[in-house]
This record gives sequence, C-alpha cells and structure tokens, in this order.
Amino acid sequence: MASIFKRNKGWAASVSVKTETGFKTKSKAGFKTKSEAKAWATKTEAEKQTHGVNMAKDQLLADYFHSWYTVYKKDKAPATYKWYEHIETYLRKYMPAVTLQGLTRPIAQNFLNTLGEKYATATVRKTRSLVHEAIKSAIYDELIFKDPMNGLNAMGKDGKSAELKFLEEPQMKAVVNYIQEITITERNESDEMILLALNTGARYEELAGLTWSDIKPAAIDINKAWDQFERNTKEPKTRASRRVVTVPQYVIDDLMMWKPIHSSTSFIFEKNGKNPITSASANKRLKYILTATHSPKIISFHGLRHTHASWLLSHDVNIQYVSARLGHQSVSMTLKVYTHMLDRTRSIEDEHSISLLKKLQ
Repeated sequence: MASIFKRNKGWAASVSVKTETGFKTKSKAGFKTKSEAKAWATKTEAEKQTHGVNMAKDQLLADYFHSWYTVYKKDKAPATYKWYEHIETYLRKYMPAVTLQGLTRPIAQNFLNTLGEKYATATVRKTRSLVHEAIKSAIYDELIFKDPMNGLNAMGKDGKSAELKFLEEPQMKAVVNYIQEITITERNESDEMILLALNTGARYEELAGLTWSDIKPAAIDINKAWDQFERNTKEPKTRASRRVVTVPQYVIDDLMMWKPIHSSTSFIFEKNGKNPITSASANKRLKYILTATHSPKIISFHGLRHTHASWLLSHDVNIQYVSARLGHQSVSMTLKVYTHMLDRTRSIEDEHSISLLKKLQ
C-alpha cells in the first residue's frame, strides 16, 4: 500500500515493491503538491501489478493501448500484431493528449469520424473493435468504470467495389494464356504461383508454404502456411484450412515439367534457395501481367482467390462445395464474402423465374 507524507517543504510517497528476495520500499520526494505525490504512487502501484508495464488511468490513451497489446496480445500472429501498431499510430496522431480516463464518447466518435475521412470503412471498424477491446480490459482491471466506445458509429471512405476485386472470365483466360505462352523453363516462381492460385483459390501463405510432397495426382494438399514476417511455416489459418484441393491434370503436369529447375528447393516457390517469394513479388508480377494483357481491372494477388470463387459461383457450383474448397470455417462466411456474386446470380434467377411464371397465363 502506498504512503503519502509531508517532507520538508514538499511531499513524498513510498510504495512497497516485491523483489526476488522479499519486499523493499520504493520512495520519491520533491513533489510540490500532495496530488502529484499520489499520482506517482498510483502509477508505481500499477507498474508493480504489471511487472513494469505501466497501466494507469491517468496515462495517455496511446500509452495504455501500447501497454495493453504488448502484455495481452503477445501470442498474436505478426500480421495481426501490425494492426495494433497501426492503431497505436492513429491514437498518437489524432488523440495525442487524450488520457485513458479522459476518453469520452464524443472524443472517441470524433476520432472515428476523422479516420473515416481518410481510410476505408473496414479500417475504421477494425480500429473501433480493437480500441474497444482495450477499453473493456481497462474496465475489467478497474482503471475506468464507463465504456466510452459503446454504440459508436464507424464509417469510412468507400472501399474498392467487390466487382473490382476479381477478374471476369475473359481476363482469367488472358492471364492463363499469357503465362502458358512463356516457355516452361523461363517461367518464374510468381508465374507458377499465379496459375495455381487461379486454379485453387488458395491464399498466398498457403501457396508459399507448399513443398513438392504436397503435390498429389490431380490435387494439391494444403496442410501448412508460410509466415513471411517470421520466416517459418505455421499451422493453417483454421482447422478448415487443412484441405485437399482438386485441380485439372494439366496444372500438375505443368508443375512437374517446371520441377527439374527447382527440385533442389524445400518449397515449390522458393527463391534463390532461401525462402518462398514474398507476397509483394507475386503482386508485382500479377500487376505486370494484367497491364500487359490490357485488363480493365488491376487486382491484388488475393483477388485471385476471389476470382476463383466468383467464377465457380457464376457457373452454379454449389456454395457449400466452394466454401470447403476455399477452406472457410462455415458457409455463412462464404455467403458474407461473395454476396456480390450471389446477388448477380439471384438477378438472373429472378428473370428466369418470372419467364416461367408468365407461361402460366
């Protein structure tokens, strides 16, 4: 327990701190007022409860957020951890003087509104969600007692239209033809990865993690993923992500003809005998090919996954099958992501249904 006392012309405070051998008293003097001494004692008490990590209601919100995610979110994947770092940057930039206890609903809403003028809705909502999680943790730790994030709106700039995130069939064929016209020995890792992405709908990290033993007769065995930040393999994103995806035999034949040049590598898409190519490399090559084929859409490498799924759905492939093929945990996730394609299909089905009903007259 902290002690606050008068010393000479000022104030002092002391706190009992646990050490490896027992307890010792940590003191500080020279405070001009009793409230300053008490604030120091409160901060020190908070630090001893978190092994040196400062979590106190009077600290800057950005500082609290940093302490919170470094303590409670250590087990998160590097890509997810980047989100916390980005959000900390937003807090320091747009609420530089706001403390944890000083955060109010109007201040928080204004912060989200400011982000909404600069970023997409998905980014603003992700920010709201993670800051809210930190605030709920502060309430649980009894640092604050009200939730200023509850019920706030999170809207941003319109993100890229769903229609612009995938290729139409003519553009798909153009990409495939462009790559297949390259002599097999001249194709690079990105070329082959792009072909496999179009034929499997697999994520970058799943394709980057593939080894030659994962190539099966007319199928690809997805059983691991490559973490390009940590530079090691890891478990797939979810249990459902472990799957065997069937592909046309020519895709396997292409890889087998390409293999002699790369058979000494651990990973199929390994670069220079080291690690798999980066997502940046795959994206750069895809952009080049799309530009060379005069595609009206320039999508990201992840857009090949959307292209694969959208193409199957447009050809009336069962959505449950598509969901399993993508490695989604549930059909509801597939429905959420591919609403654009289902809406398009529904419009066609509406017209077909109406034409049938007219025959009843």
